[in-house]
Amino acid sequence: MTQAIITGDIIQSTKMTVVQRNMLFSAISNALKQWDKDYKMRSETFRGDSFQCHIQNPVWALRISLLLKTYIRSLQPVEQSSIIIDKQKEGIKTAFTPTYIFDARIAIGMGNIEYLSKRLATSSGVAFELSGQLLDSLKHKKQTLAIATNDRYNDELKTEFTLLDALISKTTALQCQVISYKLLGYTEHQIAPLLNIQQSAVNQRSNSGNWNAIEAMLNRFEQIYAHE
Repeated sequence: MTQAIITGDIIQSTKMTVVQRNMLFSAISNALKQWDKDYKMRSETFRGDSFQCHIQNPVWALRISLLLKTYIRSLQPVEQSSIIIDKQKEGIKTAFTPTYIFDARIAIGMGNIEYLSKRLATSSGVAFELSGQLLDSLKHKKQTLAIATNDRYNDELKTEFTLLDALISKTTALQCQVISYKLLGYTEHQIAPLLNIQQSAVNQRSNSGNWNAIEAMLNRFEQIYAHE
């Protein structure tokens, strides 16, 4: 029976401050605990900058991967200040901008699982092998979201994930906030008060974040694995 393994690691985690690293991994751990319940999956964090998820129902694999990706990208890093000189008003202003956007490499492996132990790190099977090997290969590429399967959909999904990764890589933290909520099934009217913004602003972030294209890919993936 096809199952899914998600293996991921935080990009440039060694360049983070202690405050950044603690904040980020606390947020990821809390999110994974909730999604473990919601999607009946198992997750682990390890090596201080990596995580792995076992998803029995493969239909959820892309949604959970996108949740991880957009949630991590939605978290604003510690900000740094910069001085801007306004020549027209002859004044000096201090602007605060994120030092960079948090991000993660995520590799999905789809296939059978031969042995599932108490720890995912000591389990084995095709899904584990594909996910682990794929993550290692991503460390030498610009792509940060990819999939490997042992079924007839591998070539199709490989191409689609290349395009999906290109879309996600251009999203801002504010766009990812909206996309994360939409992945969880919230409507724009429900998202607006959660982010303390107008519904029109939610719609604008959704459109500029290419939600329609992301949703189309998500629907295709879930259609493929709905009966696996």
